[in-house]
Amino acid sequence: MADRLAATGVLLVGGASERFGSAKALARFRGETLAGRAWHVLGETCEEVIAVGKDRDVLELPFPVLDDGTGERAPVFGVIAALRAASHETCLVLPVDCPLVTSDLLRALVAAGAVPHTGPLPGTYSKAMLVELEARVAAGELSLRGVNPTVLEVDERLVANANTRMELIEAAVADWCSSRDDVRAAVVVGSQARSLVPADRWSDLDVGLFVDDPTVLQDDATWVAEFGRPLVTFLEEAAIRGAVERRVLYEGGEDVDFVLLPASAWRELAATRDGRHILARGVRVLHDELGIGSELGEVAEPDPPALPDAAAFDELTSDFWYHALWVARKLRRGEVYTALGGLTRLLLSNLVTLLRWHARSLDPAVDTWHGTRFVERWADPGALAALETAFPHYAVRDVARALWDTIDVFQGLEEETARRLGLSSVVDHVQLRRLVSEVVRDPRPGATLWP
Repeated sequence: MADRLAATGVLLVGGASERFGSAKALARFRGETLAGRAWHVLGETCEEVIAVGKDRDVLELPFPVLDDGTGERAPVFGVIAALRAASHETCLVLPVDCPLVTSDLLRALVAAGAVPHTGPLPGTYSKAMLVELEARVAAGELSLRGVNPTVLEVDERLVANANTRMELIEAAVADWCSSRDDVRAAVVVGSQARSLVPADRWSDLDVGLFVDDPTVLQDDATWVAEFGRPLVTFLEEAAIRGAVERRVLYEGGEDVDFVLLPASAWRELAATRDGRHILARGVRVLHDELGIGSELGEVAEPDPPALPDAAAFDELTSDFWYHALWVARKLRRGEVYTALGGLTRLLLSNLVTLLRWHARSLDPAVDTWHGTRFVERWADPGALAALETAFPHYAVRDVARALWDTIDVFQGLEEETARRLGLSSVVDHVQLRRLVSEVVRDPRPGATLWP
């Protein structure tokens, strides 16, 4: 171990966190608490280590905590209390929620007498700053920004705060990657990385892992316990063509999808339309031995797909009407479950495609995302209102009702979209509706189900 520095390491243990849901100091991170991890790295770095918090939080920690002497919550009170109590002139202040901080980084901050360019914590503060800090607090200013004007450029990933449980899992993934010889890179995509429609408390975490042999992580799921206690985990086909993802639900309800990719596949990912569509919306690098960070971050959104020509339009509408009759026949034979599945999988899938074409017939530049994502943001409001009745219960009459509701919505959109795109439909709506009604009559008010 390198010689410890003649400085006082200060651990700000904090308390209950509204966003995190509990005391961060006691949260587990790869087999230890955040408080234990931070105490250990400070102990490797500094001759003296003290923890500052509030007695009333009653945290069960394996070391004493100095009360900061105030009823308010702000890091500045912990810094002031530490500077008063420290044996050394220089204090190295570390919040408990920076799990990726290393001793080398902390030593660099002390050597430079600096704070990171990302903000005032973690950072070095001297007893000479105590007067200014006390004056700030007296004036009602609780920010630490600018107290130490010396700034050091650091790797932002190492000083990132884990403000939510999902961010803590993300940090654990980054730490785990650095400990594995076979994991070459890891990136976050999807809601947790994008700026447009950013993540909320219901969002999952999508992590792309570029590894030497994806089958190792596919076949042995024990590694997912590195990031928390998994309740369930399973494999399924990923949104990226040809890839597999391991989905994990952790005990706190966190949903994490690990897309397992060969280390050599990152260039192919950036070159495919599906990959570009995902990466262009936002990507954050957790681990990078391949030098992919700058290139993936510059991937451009692919051009919107071309609006349908007559052949594509006729293909979609023919598929819909064919399966509308197919669903009706399954229902008439008493195969209610099969009919319901055909309605919700086949007919409504075609309807979403038509909704996308309809939206782009109004505005070719509208972002219709992929699949059904955010359909409520870009689809026609009238069609969406009609969808309220297009999903049936498992009951003969309700499936029949939903079938006819869906037919009406689709036909109305079909005719309007064709008109806007200058196309003409080849299907005979009158004859097709008659064929469906001969099998399953419209059960809505004024009609009876069976002939």
